[in-house]
Order: sequence, then C-alpha cells, then structure tokens
Amino acid sequence: TVTIAFSVEGKLIQQGSMRAFNNRIVHNKTKELMAWRTQVGQAAHLAGCTPIAGAITITMRFRYLRPKSVTRPQPTVPPDLDKQIRSILDALTGIAYQDDSQVVQITATKEYQGTQGVDITVTGGFDHL
Repeated sequence: TVTIAFSVEGKLIQQGSMRAFNNRIVHNKTKELMAWRTQVGQAAHLAGCTPIAGAITITMRFRYLRPKSVTRPQPTVPPDLDKQIRSILDALTGIAYQDDSQVVQITATKEYQGTQGVDITVTGGFDHL
C-alpha cells in the first residue's frame, strides 16, 4: 500500500452548484474553484502523489477559523461537507488516482482550528497486495 499525507492552507472553496449558461453547464464560482483545485493538486504533487492503482481510501480534515462571535463547538453552518469533499475528490483526479470512482472509503470532518485549510491523507494500492 501507499500512503501520502499533505495539507493545503487557505480559504476552502466548495464544489458549488452547477447552472446552465449558453447551453453549457458551469459551476458557480468557477474561477475560485479552479484556483482551489490547482492549489490542492500542486500540494499533492509536492507531497509525492502519483496516480495510485486500485482501491483508495481518503481522509479529509477541513479546518475553519472560528468567528469571534461564535461559541458553538463545531462549524454546523455552510459550507456543506459534501461539497467540500467533492472539490477535493475532483482536484485529486489524475493526480492521486486515475478516477474518483476508485475511492471506496471517505472519512471527513469539519472543525474549528487556528488556521484555515484542509489536511488530506490518501491511501491506496489495496488491490495489489
């Protein structure tokens, strides 16, 4: 098996919704989303990611800054965790794995921390033991 762990610092951009525009389907926040995906992909490359064959498990810890006026212990407000996950899965396609259909297990959390970003661990190669 192969395990690669890395972090991406900065503002988290969720996958967002799609809309039709001039007979094309486009994401809201396209520029931000593409820049975020590039940032995630570059961090993965720097960590040594190359496309892993076989089944993949991935862990993502999304870190948010707690607003000063917020006392709740967890970030139970938007952005939605599933949209955050989708942006990472798409960003790592062709970099950590050939296709995100290889992902057989996802563990993801949202939490307040002192820095904003995401910690990612990709483990794969289970089919080749």
